[in-house]
Amino acid sequence: MPTPHTPFTHALVPYDGSEPARAALMLAIALAKRGAALTVATIVDEATVIAQSASATTAYDPTPLMDVLDDQGLALLDDAVAQCRTAKVVPGLDMVHDTPVDGILSAVVKHACDLVIMGTHARTGIARTFLGSTTEGVLRASQVPVLTMRTVDRIDTAPFTMALVAVDDSEPADAALAVAAMLARRSETQIVACHAIDTDRLYQNAAAYGLAPELIAEMRVKGTALVQRALAHASLASDTPVAIIEGDPAIAVIVAAAERHATVIVVGTHGRRGLSRFFLGSVAEGIVRTSDIPVLVVRGKIPAFPKERRC
Repeated sequence: MPTPHTPFTHALVPYDGSEPARAALMLAIALAKRGAALTVATIVDEATVIAQSASATTAYDPTPLMDVLDDQGLALLDDAVAQCRTAKVVPGLDMVHDTPVDGILSAVVKHACDLVIMGTHARTGIARTFLGSTTEGVLRASQVPVLTMRTVDRIDTAPFTMALVAVDDSEPADAALAVAAMLARRSETQIVACHAIDTDRLYQNAAAYGLAPELIAEMRVKGTALVQRALAHASLASDTPVAIIEGDPAIAVIVAAAERHATVIVVGTHGRRGLSRFFLGSVAEGIVRTSDIPVLVVRGKIPAFPKERRC
């Protein structure tokens, strides 16, 4: 039997030299060794320098500072190349002059990538809410799946061996299952479909309306039926393992992934912005910020996959 190859054809890694970016690059190298093309991009954001030069009391020529930024970008690419060379991987390189999120998204289109691999700093609280995060900006806007990695400690040489897929009754969940079906076809990934019952909210509602605790059992039955319909819609086998879990959805998914020795979590996201995202939160972003294994995030609608490759 041939060795399963990576299900993606071309991965983009935005690289800034940080530890999360190094983790993302290591993960990308693992995929490159299994057949994916790899492009490493560094984003040079000149907007701040140009704005400062124009708004200063005495205007000045920003060219020298921009040259410094370019030199720093080239040094980052050299650093990435050195890591790839050690692993005997030859990447493509790109230095993009743009704001971070827009620069990454434009590089995806420019290089016809079907996957972005990014590290995440796992910001929480006020810093994350008001300062934002390049990774979260890409997660909300990318038209291709985004694979995130928080630490180098849990990088697997075959990251798509076992996928736990978070399923609910939504279009993003359908998109996540469609990607999982693609993983199963192209990389022989084992799939576990997981549906979380938010018991904290459920118990609050039960108390408010005088409902009996047996409601949990009913929700488990309905959750199982929901997952089975979703599996059929994604053309996944009806005997695909199903896990109905309880608790805070993000935490429960991560625990379920650990219990089942998953090598990746697949989750859909609505790509919320602004106040709705701030108050409603996002299960996908909660998983990305806290998971120790890679998280494959699929935004909104089902991606258009490249044609199947033949071994």
